[in-house]
Amino acid sequence: MIKFSEFLKLSKQIAASLLKDEKAKAFESSNLFSSKDKEDILNRLTDKTKIESRLQLKSKIDRKADWQTLKEKLNVPKKTYYWQYAAAASIVLILGLTFVFGTKETKSTTIEIANTPIKVGTDKAVLTLSDGSTVMLDSTNLYQKQGIKGTGKEIIYNVVGNKNVTLEYNILTIPRGGQFKIKLSDNTEVWLNSESQLKYPVNFIKGQPREVELIYGEAYFEVSKSTMHNGDAFTLKTSEQSLTVLGTSFNVKAYKDETEILTTLIEGSIAVTNNINQNILQPGEQSRLSQVKHDFEISTVDVFDVISWRNGAFSFTNKPLKDIMKVLSRWYDIDVLFVNQDMENVAFTGVLNKKQSIDYILEIIKNTNNMNYRIEDNKIIIE
Repeated sequence: MIKFSEFLKLSKQIAASLLKDEKAKAFESSNLFSSKDKEDILNRLTDKTKIESRLQLKSKIDRKADWQTLKEKLNVPKKTYYWQYAAAASIVLILGLTFVFGTKETKSTTIEIANTPIKVGTDKAVLTLSDGSTVMLDSTNLYQKQGIKGTGKEIIYNVVGNKNVTLEYNILTIPRGGQFKIKLSDNTEVWLNSESQLKYPVNFIKGQPREVELIYGEAYFEVSKSTMHNGDAFTLKTSEQSLTVLGTSFNVKAYKDETEILTTLIEGSIAVTNNINQNILQPGEQSRLSQVKHDFEISTVDVFDVISWRNGAFSFTNKPLKDIMKVLSRWYDIDVLFVNQDMENVAFTGVLNKKQSIDYILEIIKNTNNMNYRIEDNKIIIE
């Protein structure tokens, strides 16, 4: 019997691949399905005719009956409710379905797209040089200076000279509605989410810690190993904590309008401290640092949900709408008002493409949660 956790993990990997228009390598190498089954599943997922046919059949599906059939084939935890997982891209994609479920039944099968002026986020940033001057970075503003190159999607630093006596800092600011990547001079790669700011040296000094600061926002790090830099550790500071790593991948979320700093370890090992407590994280673990109580909570999380933003997707598992709207407001540079405050805690589960318009995203959420909303200028009003 196939374990449900394996089914869920594989399906989310397929979701990420399809959203990025890449080959589903994890699926191709999986031993959960035969070669014939794999071919059939991928065909159902990508064939436009079959997708259109499924959309027409959507309203005829008996979800509870189908879920019961699925449970008989999978080792699903007894306390798992069908709507908590059927909405995730996991089951949606493996079964070749094109709809997502929320906590309530869908009454409409049509997604009506309005024509609003709200734009999808893009690759853009503002670079502040050591002399205080600023440079706009985007697809129409490329930048090149000795040792620095901006491509429109990322900015790359290379080591210049061997006389690292003093540190010279740059700051990269990502506005609402933006994202950007940076490759530091030690080959560490950093993906910055909307409304984020990173301070870092143009070059690091040998024999000293490689220290950068996430002033605010969210960033995903793939740190160049210390063994490549004579043992020099990599340190990341935020407003309330510091991380020390030797070479690893992790995500830090430290927005100014949130009361917690979330640090999630993807690979390797990191030490998280706030000068009062210290915790060593293992892969798949997340620390929550309260900026009010100044204490840590450690838990195991779904890594895919945490870092999906870096891979071009929004992935939510039983996430309250108030939290989802914070994510959407940063990416689409919009304001959100809950007139009906009861809707703030309504949960939604699904994997969505960041390239979709805000109208399309909202209609999907509406169809799964019976959410009523309207758009006025640059504001979403949820009623």
